[in-house]
Amino acid sequence: MTDENTYLLTGGALIDGSGSRAIRMDVAINGGRIAGISSPGTASASTVVDATGGVVCPGFIDIHTHSDLSLLGCPQSESKIRQGVTTEVVGNCGGSAAPLLGAAIADVKNMASSYGVDVDWVSFDEYLQRLSDVGTSVNVASLVGADTIRMGVLGLDDVEPDAEELERMKTMVSEAMAQGAYGLSSGLIYAPGCYASTEELIALAEAIAPFAGIYASHIRGEGSTLLKAVDEAIRIGREAAVRVQISHHKAIGPRNWGLVSESLKAIEDARRSGIDVAFDVYPYTASCTSLHAILPPWVQDGGRKAILENISKEDVRQRIKDEFKDLLNTLWENTVAEDGWDNIAVSGFKKAENKRLEHMRMNQIAELRGIEPADAAMDLLIEEGFDLMGVFHEISDDDVSRVISHPLASVASDGEVSASVGPCSGTAVHPRAFGTFPRAIREYSLRKGLIPLEEMIRKMTSAPAERMGFADRGRLAEGMMADIVVFDRERIRDMATFENPNQYAEGITHVFVNGVLTICDGEHTGELAGIVLKKNASVS
Repeated sequence: MTDENTYLLTGGALIDGSGSRAIRMDVAINGGRIAGISSPGTASASTVVDATGGVVCPGFIDIHTHSDLSLLGCPQSESKIRQGVTTEVVGNCGGSAAPLLGAAIADVKNMASSYGVDVDWVSFDEYLQRLSDVGTSVNVASLVGADTIRMGVLGLDDVEPDAEELERMKTMVSEAMAQGAYGLSSGLIYAPGCYASTEELIALAEAIAPFAGIYASHIRGEGSTLLKAVDEAIRIGREAAVRVQISHHKAIGPRNWGLVSESLKAIEDARRSGIDVAFDVYPYTASCTSLHAILPPWVQDGGRKAILENISKEDVRQRIKDEFKDLLNTLWENTVAEDGWDNIAVSGFKKAENKRLEHMRMNQIAELRGIEPADAAMDLLIEEGFDLMGVFHEISDDDVSRVISHPLASVASDGEVSASVGPCSGTAVHPRAFGTFPRAIREYSLRKGLIPLEEMIRKMTSAPAERMGFADRGRLAEGMMADIVVFDRERIRDMATFENPNQYAEGITHVFVNGVLTICDGEHTGELAGIVLKKNASVS
């Protein structure tokens, strides 16, 4: 090879993403692709990057994120690119930024406003084009959200679609797939997604089958109903003839810890029967979602305005509290029903008088106010106009270790792009937005020794690439796109904490996105070299 190569990475231990053992090789980059992999000292280039002592591997693919709108407000993707993420998959948990119709318009506009983003698109294709026009430091692929589709056609109420409405929903899914979506997602603990029947989801999933799309699901329960919910996801895959990705697989609540052994067996059994099902996991023992998700589904019928009106009524409140105590229809039954309010930390306060409550546990807030925790939670939702986040400390580290070690697991953040400064600063309330991938490497591979480093890298690169169908990403080989990370094995670690989640990871020294140097010596170069990925195509 000659100095026609733009970059040559020398001296590093190459981990190619396949799971194979590390080997000392040089990597040449030209024209956005890997031009060659050669023995040390046998190639040259116009720019040499000395990776001596470091690990050279494919860019990390975050298969489950919620950066749909934050990428438009934070296109440099600071929190992700600085931890080695070069590709994000958005449109998860049933919610996507498009297509926009009916109640979905106001829902997306409300979320976009927090990032200073004007929503000027309607179709899925128009949203992808907006991303492309803005430019991002990471590549982006999107699923289409079943909840978003449902809102557009049926609104926010607990209703079933008639035959005509269901056909309309299926058509919207098909159109999104034709415009570049990689599959369909569902969020079955959130309204209005929780109102969808299994049959409705099968029908929508059938619409992605001709496109070889993937069905990714935040399943209907991750507590006492975990096994039933996994079975539902498997059934959808079987009857719709599509691949299934179970999102952020876990078991919540102490009484359910250990259930993942049974759910993993169910997944293995399903694969033996011919159903292509796998899952992703984040390396933390706390989940994070909107605080209102603790409310029973019947309270959420009708959307934001109806919820706030409902929880303002004393009789409704009493019924909610009774259900919490009786474990009836409670999505977070193991937290709120077992006197576990001390496991919920609340974030995202906007009112000045409530800022002091940031990151406090719900039982502490209730004690300060001299009321029951359930009342405190509902009061805060009213005071803050609905928009509050809860961090739920409810997962066993033994379960995380078991799930992340499984061969079918991909590592994912379930977070969104954020930054320490700018319009997206302070939006992250869980450290996963800043630290997922370095944490998985440091904690579960290097420190605990549960997973060989090469296998951990596979879970972050070729495994999610294969799940999504990214044919030219996820491995280091000649002709593949040059999404590449260089990290210091001794220094790589997450710095973000639950008390201070907005801290960049350490030890990522260089990141290339489509052959463009985007992180150099640990600092962002300002490049926006990411592209929008479409199913079977790309737009720059």
